[in-house]
Amino acid sequence: MIDQKEISIEWINKVSKANENVDKILVEKVIRALILLEGLVKQNLDFVFKGGTALMLHFNSAKRLSIDIDIILPKEISGLNDILDSLAAEQGFLRKELQYRNTNSKITKEHFKFYYTPLHKSNKTEDYILLDILFEKADYKKIIQLPIDSDFVPFFDKPLLVNLPSLEDILGDKLTAFAPNTTGIPYFKSKNSMSMEIIKQLYDVGNLFDKVIDLDIIRNTFYQFAKTELSYRDINDCNEQDVIEDIYQTSLCIASRGIDGIGNFEELQLGIQRIRAYIFSESYHIEKAITQASKIAYLITLIKYEKLEIEKYNNQIQMKDWQINEPMNNKLNKLKKSNPEAFFYWFKIYEIKTA
Repeated sequence: MIDQKEISIEWINKVSKANENVDKILVEKVIRALILLEGLVKQNLDFVFKGGTALMLHFNSAKRLSIDIDIILPKEISGLNDILDSLAAEQGFLRKELQYRNTNSKITKEHFKFYYTPLHKSNKTEDYILLDILFEKADYKKIIQLPIDSDFVPFFDKPLLVNLPSLEDILGDKLTAFAPNTTGIPYFKSKNSMSMEIIKQLYDVGNLFDKVIDLDIIRNTFYQFAKTELSYRDINDCNEQDVIEDIYQTSLCIASRGIDGIGNFEELQLGIQRIRAYIFSESYHIEKAITQASKIAYLITLIKYEKLEIEKYNNQIQMKDWQINEPMNNKLNKLKKSNPEAFFYWFKIYEIKTA
């Protein structure tokens, strides 16, 4: 379990220093998010933990800092407010507040803010962690258990276990979020740019791609979540194939730097710049985004054409004679020199399309 007595400004400074001097405000938010997650487990709630913070447990690292807790409960629970109030008190939060409740006929969702007094002093006397609760059956193919374990927090006993989807399930789910014109995060909400949130999905899916094996789980989860999201949003003039095309065109837009594909490249570029504050494990820039977009385009093509296996790049592959021609844009051949890994995936797409 997390040893809250050991969490101090000295601990936050130590964690920040050990992780490329990452923003101490973000360090504390990650710590508080994990404390909140542990509190949910202590309440014996039957939930599945999902989203970006779940990846921190899967990867046993913090490639990208995530500071929200997203869970799925199979149904609404009587007395949930009282349970969350008890959790807040037990886990050292000042209070919890219901921020938003969506109860339309197709989806029930609640957002709570858990407030705390920051140890790292800034211009805020209070800060908060978001808890998003979705009330529905968790349509994942494989649920596993992992310990709530992280170098960001000290422990005094064995970490508690939490239920979360397999990497393949998370990837299938997150693919639907990288479709800004259909089921995904849109470019704007109420005139506010959502570019960084879109690129968070790009970054997560790109990293998940390197770890996954079972394409069948990815495909099944993707189709299930695409169908569900289209229904939730009352999008009647699109189907799952339109979501696939949206993902492909957005990926192509990034990989071609806005020359090809369908997407708002200016906003996507802005998202690539803005996400850097949340990534300390590596330098993130357009070339890395192009590589990840190429992986996504390849993966969604495998899903579309019902392929069974994922081929992955290694730098021993000889690609000198590989050439992309019609029906694809032959300007993608320029990637062979500038970004061989990205080129590998576009050539594999070309092979599938021309088979």
